[in-house]
Order: sequence, then C-alpha cells, then structure tokens
Amino acid sequence: METEVQDLEGAQKLFWDVLYNTDWTEWWLVSLQTFHVLMFCFVVVTHRANWHFLSAVIFLFLLTLMYFAQTLNTFAAQNYNQFTSEQYFDSDGLFITLILLLPCALNCILFIFSWLLQSWNLMVDLKSQQAKRYAASQKKDN
Repeated sequence: METEVQDLEGAQKLFWDVLYNTDWTEWWLVSLQTFHVLMFCFVVVTHRANWHFLSAVIFLFLLTLMYFAQTLNTFAAQNYNQFTSEQYFDSDGLFITLILLLPCALNCILFIFSWLLQSWNLMVDLKSQQAKRYAASQKKDN
C-alpha cells in the first residue's frame, strides 16, 4: 500500500513538473490550446442547438485523434526540432496525454453527458405526453 502511495505522489509530482516546465507561449501549444477551447465551444453549441449529427462527427473526430495519439507522439518525437525548441515528447507519452488526450477525453465525456441529458429530457417529454393522452382518453370514456 505504501508503494502505491509513493507511486501516486511521484505521478503527481511528474504531472506538475510537466505543466510548470512547459513553455506555454510556443505557437503550436497556443494553437493546441485554441483547438481545445474551440472543441469545448462546439460541445456547448451543439448541445444547445440540438445539432446531433455535428456533435457525433466531432465526437468521432476526437476519438480518432485519441486513437492515433501514440502515432502522433512518435512522429512529434522524431520531428520536434521543426516546430519547437524543446523535446517534450517522451516514449511513455506523458506529455501528449496531458496536452492532447486529457482535454479530448473530457470533451468526449461532455458529449456523452449531453446526449444522456437529451435522452433523459426526451423520455420525460414522451412519458408526460403519454400520461396526458391517457388522462384525456379516460376523461373521454367517463
């Protein structure tokens, strides 16, 4: 149990070290942050506007991006000097997990919650309409 606590503390320290030691002003990191903000805005807009097809397309795009993260990490590790001054991309994939996978996964979770909420509201509306029809038919029969 003690080694698990030490491993967790080490992972937390590594997480914060990566966040603190990253130069967040590099153009590609700013672009990636903008991408994540836009994806979050798409989640909110597609939920509010009930654009189911667009939300499904964006959801599948995010899942595809997450699927190819290891390939992207390998490519970025081999070609990092073309777009950044630091080698951020380790073989474990910690950096790409933090900057790409985690925000994409959170957006996917938001999509799923949005769909569950929409399904819940649809079921409530359906059941209330059924109850109204049943009450109207009972009233008509009496």
